[in-house]
Amino acid sequence: MLNKFILPVSQWLLLIVLLGALIFATEKAVQHQQQLARGEQLKHEIASADPIRSLIETELNTPLYLSTSLSAYIKANKGEVSATEINLLLQGLINQAQHIRNIGVAPNNTLLYLYPLKNNAKALGLYYPDLESQWPDIRDIITQRQEKLVGPVSLVQGGNAFIYRIPVYLSGTDTYWGLISTVVNIDSIWQLVAARAAEQGVVIAVRPAINGDYADPAFYGDNSLFYDTSLLLDIELRGAKWQLAVRSITPPTDYSGIIRALCYSASGLILLLLFWLLLSKQHLRSSMQQVQRSKQYLQTVMDNVGDAIITADFNGVIEQGNLPCYSIFGYIKASLPGMHWSILLAEPSLAAEIIRTISDQKTEYETFGQRYDGSTFPLAIRLSSITLQQQPRQLIVLRDLSEWHKTEQLKQQFISTVSHELRTPLTSITGALGLIVGGALGNLAPAQARVLHLAHNNSQHLSQLISDLLDMEQLTNQSMVFNIKPVTLSNVLKQCAEGVTANWQQKNQTINIETPDKLKAVQVLADKQRLADVILHLLTNACKFSPPESSIIIKVTAELTRVRITVADKGKGVNEDFVPKLFDRFTQADSSDTRDDAGTGLGLAISKAMISHMHGSIGYLPNKDQGSCFYIELHLHEPQSHQADET
Repeated sequence: MLNKFILPVSQWLLLIVLLGALIFATEKAVQHQQQLARGEQLKHEIASADPIRSLIETELNTPLYLSTSLSAYIKANKGEVSATEINLLLQGLINQAQHIRNIGVAPNNTLLYLYPLKNNAKALGLYYPDLESQWPDIRDIITQRQEKLVGPVSLVQGGNAFIYRIPVYLSGTDTYWGLISTVVNIDSIWQLVAARAAEQGVVIAVRPAINGDYADPAFYGDNSLFYDTSLLLDIELRGAKWQLAVRSITPPTDYSGIIRALCYSASGLILLLLFWLLLSKQHLRSSMQQVQRSKQYLQTVMDNVGDAIITADFNGVIEQGNLPCYSIFGYIKASLPGMHWSILLAEPSLAAEIIRTISDQKTEYETFGQRYDGSTFPLAIRLSSITLQQQPRQLIVLRDLSEWHKTEQLKQQFISTVSHELRTPLTSITGALGLIVGGALGNLAPAQARVLHLAHNNSQHLSQLISDLLDMEQLTNQSMVFNIKPVTLSNVLKQCAEGVTANWQQKNQTINIETPDKLKAVQVLADKQRLADVILHLLTNACKFSPPESSIIIKVTAELTRVRITVADKGKGVNEDFVPKLFDRFTQADSSDTRDDAGTGLGLAISKAMISHMHGSIGYLPNKDQGSCFYIELHLHEPQSHQADET
């Protein structure tokens, strides 16, 4: 019992590896969730950073742009400025900008003009080279002729601020005139930035860039923001480049505990399911081995059957064939799948007719097959519809009739020889017995008459048998002559009905012919005598197997180009199992020695062959009421004017 739950070492290793993979996948899922949460936080930081950066750039660039207008004024006046004009201009610039603390103009690096003077008077008259800490940067600005925003710097008049310095060179002479310094109030700007950051729910820090590299420490905010996962953005200003660090105050949402609980629970279920599947696989493998053995057994049986067996799809395309299929038709093994099964016929165009005929009559169809090398041979086909894997399929059984035809030919030769040898003496015997029974030798005693009548009847039956055998031989050898011409059907039916009624007077039966008025003069293409023989045989059988005083119905109908004649009786009918063999030679529904009705078993086979030679068909239909119903179908003839009528 425990062996059913023991797995091989390889499968245990598989479970262990899978466990490790599930743990790894769980941790990756946790990491992914954390990344998603950080992504959401980053979206918030990006959305918050743009307004803050825009605020800084706007609040600083506005006074800086105003300062450039002062430089343009000095250049326009070629450096000749009046104190009154420049003081008015300085006052107007400060009134337009919110954060300018003062603006100073220093011709030849000496601060001569300053506005406002209040709280800034100490700086008036300042000579920049005297500022030891600031002069190197100021000298670089003058030398490089490039405006620059510096700071925060300590002011002479007290406090810290940003200073925007513009070196002024006169146009045309390329002469250095002096320096414009705009002092920007740092505290008012940071107040606005702090309020905006609080509104956005973030904390920020700002640091400068020196010679293209960002430098510590931050002149606003916590310097550590530049070394964690905070969002970093560049701030571009006139004459300066800064870096902005932004981090959301709200920490990212952490679902790692929930994810681990769910994933590890699911992992446990997966491992249990896999364990169950591996156990089931062991049982399935043994079942599959049994199925494979059964399949091999069935394939061996199929390959050792003498007939070719083919399975085809609904459209007739071959899917599989057994070994005899390839040996009979001479194809290379496994070369037939994908081809239409009609390629095995000498006349592939007959495929549709074969299917229709077999479906209607539930019997074999004899035709000619064609091998791969082009040679033909007699072939019997049986087709049935099956369902495989819930799809309709065709099962086709093909039998090579070459040997059967050889045997049949030998049998026919024997029957022909015996029939010809018996016919002459039997004719003499029958004739002599007929003369004696007819009184040629005088009156006979009752006992003698009874014996002679019996001998005469049996000799006539034997003569009929020989006649049927000779007819079958002629039909088989294609030596029977058929004179196909237009025949008026009503005349033939009437003559046959009268003849049969006379021969069966003792049963007091009636034969009724039902022909619509429009078909009373209908003509069919047939051999008149052979057609009469077939109808006589059908009527004789109907009388023979029907009870006394019953009626036999002959009905004529037409459809398109064919005329159908049906003969229906009230007899006991034909057993359904015997119907497929009804038109075979030497077959009778009751073939025992004790049967009531004598017969050769050739009549229907001869009738079928004759009708086929007249390009018609004959078949059997169960009578809806009681008994049997045979039908004959022949081609309708449309009589033309001045054409003689065969009656």
